Amino acid sequence: MSSWLSPLPKDRMVKSIITPMKPPVKKMMSMSKLHPFTKQSYIDVGQRDFGKHVTCSTCHLLYTAGEEEDEKEHEKFCRRIKRGVTISKWKTERTLKTFLDTRDRILEIRGDDPSFHVKKLLEIKAVLDDALGFVLEEEFLQRSHFIYVQDHRVVGCVNVERITEAFTLDKSASNMVKMNDKSSVTERGALTASTTSQSAVVGICQIWVHPSFRRRSIATRMVNIVREKSIYGMRIAKHRVAFAQPTRNGLQFAQKYMEPCEVLIY
Repeated sequence: MSSWLSPLPKDRMVKSIITPMKPPVKKMMSMSKLHPFTKQSYIDVGQRDFGKHVTCSTCHLLYTAGEEEDEKEHEKFCRRIKRGVTISKWKTERTLKTFLDTRDRILEIRGDDPSFHVKKLLEIKAVLDDALGFVLEEEFLQRSHFIYVQDHRVVGCVNVERITEAFTLDKSASNMVKMNDKSSVTERGALTASTTSQSAVVGICQIWVHPSFRRRSIATRMVNIVREKSIYGMRIAKHRVAFAQPTRNGLQFAQKYMEPCEVLIY
């Protein structure tokens, strides 16, 4: 199952070479005894957050301060977020909703759309892969994608798939979150759900909103359109919508959006 909304920490081990300089390089080789050919180098220049998980205030990526490869990946991702993905007004675009007060619009892109539409969709995929975790291209293109565009800039995306069943989220304390809780589900383990399935119609695989545009009801608008437009002639009831294994931020949104219904996961 997919995870969505909050950037995930990247756990990678690579071999890097750092030229010694003053202050001296401090090498920390975790698991070096188990993997003698894998070495991870850290630069300790006395920074306060050295070795800690830090969340960037701009791109919201969680990374390890002082870890060379993490720092590089963060810089790369942050530049991509700042640059963003732009979409001009296409003559053949599938516009589902235009908001007259702001001229924002929500459009749908599918994997079998014209090639230049799919090319743009894969640009969006690159952002989602960095923020939410990698998804195979073939799997990604099988989904329906609802894109939120503001001033020709992509600021939100939801991708969905048809499903037939889902499970009710267990309301235990370990599953439920408060609105000001910024920790992630992955730090506390997987969610638990009931063992009895119930009918569901649409599954939300991934949901993402640009960090600079959050708390503006963009995610709510996109999911509303999913319910209205996913199946021709049918408005999907809220209690027939399920979410793939969410991150902490994603679970916060699901809890708030689904009230008073139960949160379904799959």
